[in-house]
Amino acid sequence: MRRLVGFGCGAALAINSAVAFASCSAIPGADQMWSKKSVRWVFVGELHGSNEAPASFLNLVCDALTRGKRVTVALERPTSEQTALEGILADPNLTAAKAALLDQPEWKEGMDGRASEAMLGLLISLRELRKDRSDLAVVAFDAPFTGTSPGARDEAMGHALLSLGETKRDDVILILTGNVHAMLSPVFHYDFAAMYLPANEVLSLEVTDRGGESWSTVNGACGPSTGGVGDKKAVKPYGIYLDPKLAPFGKVDGVLALDVPLTSSPPAAGNPTPLPACRSKFLAEHRATGN
Repeated sequence: MRRLVGFGCGAALAINSAVAFASCSAIPGADQMWSKKSVRWVFVGELHGSNEAPASFLNLVCDALTRGKRVTVALERPTSEQTALEGILADPNLTAAKAALLDQPEWKEGMDGRASEAMLGLLISLRELRKDRSDLAVVAFDAPFTGTSPGARDEAMGHALLSLGETKRDDVILILTGNVHAMLSPVFHYDFAAMYLPANEVLSLEVTDRGGESWSTVNGACGPSTGGVGDKKAVKPYGIYLDPKLAPFGKVDGVLALDVPLTSSPPAAGNPTPLPACRSKFLAEHRATGN
């Protein structure tokens, strides 16, 4: 099953920055990407709620840093969380910083896979990397928007990334987002976030996998869900492939192929109280089926 959503190294905590770099894995094919001198924004379009996509994104961050690049990480998180994100990166009291982050509304109540344990692990790993690279920045770009259409949200995110580019002119901006927002042409009759940026300065990758499970909302029920975004033809070894024809759907520049099945990453804050309707529906359905 192929799904749209709004490997290498695990997101385990590193005891220092040297270990953080050492625990990253090289990404085959990344050199093709860095050889494109005009590229300033790199989108990694994931299926939310897996362990493997954030871990592979961390590999990409490490790869850029080890090549001496200045890096800004842009995450599909509400811009209202920026102070809490900075706390994770810099507060000497990590326990307090995590508590402050998980108290944010979309961490405390987030059920769509974006507030997963793997995402929290990614942030803590970025904290370790920043001990060695103080210029590493992490920015939330899911900007507030007016209107009710999904197109308005993508437009707001696109403009937020444009503004970020103005303030980070010397940085490569690595963007982890749902795979739809990373596409370079419409499939739902509106422009996606990546389409608001200068086309010659954008490179967009679609993450593919070998099935498995991710934490997501399907048919109004949220929890571990089977399926993924399979390779279009034959499965590929782990790596980056810059060929638009390899993308299972939508227009992108290539794929970041994971050579493993996805595993589901639950919400970092646990189940909210009271349970949201989507979670109650999931639990009721799985009690009924015995799964």
